[in-house]
Amino acid sequence: MKVIRLVLGLVVCIVFFAGIMAMAADMSGREIMDKVRELQKAQDEEETQGMRLIDKKGRVKEREISTYTMKNENDLGKTLIRFHKPSDVAGTGLLTWEQKDRDDDQWLYLPATKKSKRIVSGNRKGKFMGTDFTYGDLRPEKLDKHNYNLVGSEAIDGKDCFVIDAVPKDPKEIKDSGYFMRKLWVRKDIYFVVQKKFYDPNRKLEKVSTAEDLKNVSGSIWRADSITMKSFKKKHKTILKSKGRKINKGLSVNLFTIRELEKGQ
Repeated sequence: MKVIRLVLGLVVCIVFFAGIMAMAADMSGREIMDKVRELQKAQDEEETQGMRLIDKKGRVKEREISTYTMKNENDLGKTLIRFHKPSDVAGTGLLTWEQKDRDDDQWLYLPATKKSKRIVSGNRKGKFMGTDFTYGDLRPEKLDKHNYNLVGSEAIDGKDCFVIDAVPKDPKEIKDSGYFMRKLWVRKDIYFVVQKKFYDPNRKLEKVSTAEDLKNVSGSIWRADSITMKSFKKKHKTILKSKGRKINKGLSVNLFTIRELEKGQ
């Protein structure tokens, strides 16, 4: 009986993934990105990560952060990033509110000033706290501000991926983000972005983000236990390693407020 159940389970899985691959064959780049957003969406999420900043001489700075995210009734996200270690950055926080028809809202809190500062759109290409991530990189993917062109397929770590060019629709987005375009690799079997290449306004490769050690954390939701952002211009990289996460545990909406951000805890 157990053997029969196992065989039936395998058949269901094969049919499921065959259906996904057949559906994917006719999808556009934008439809693929819509599917990524749909399948990887959590109602709320909390994750603690170790952060390593490595410069061109191999010197390392260690940090620890927590990231909290939540979707509202309009499927728009709110994110709070909080630094815990070391002491010179502890309490620093970044709050992001995703907006549909205008630029996202972002505020940076520095304990030394004891108040938050709004990040204006022109500053979103600035580096966040000495990392290789810009403020813009830490926003949700802006689907309506880009054209997503499916340009081919390529294997990453033995897994077949869609290759998609994400090109801003207008010059303002290029100016605000600092990117002429990004190239995205999306795993065909699970619709997860495993690699991104970022090109500067001169169309030169600026940096690469790689997601590794993928885990299926809930239903269709996958997450990477390791993310590396490598900057070629600065010869610098930032590595994030997961120390633990919670999915759909019921975070309070009050966590995603400027008042909470300025508590610095």
